[in-house]
Amino acid sequence: MEYIVAQKIRDSWGIKPCNHPHFEKEYYVGAFLVNYVCTQCGKEFTIADKMELDESRKKSSMNIH
Repeated sequence: MEYIVAQKIRDSWGIKPCNHPHFEKEYYVGAFLVNYVCTQCGKEFTIADKMELDESRKKSSMNIH
């Protein structure tokens, strides 16, 4: 997702809660940055943040079954 698009999504989303259902790599002028962006709220996540969230979700889904 283009950096500017993510910024517009963040601005329009505001401070509402988000469960961050889907991520895309963030890029700026065609060059990929290190961050991922939630496609719903526009929040930026580092690789470590995304990995931690993915692991937490995996553990949660294992506890449900």
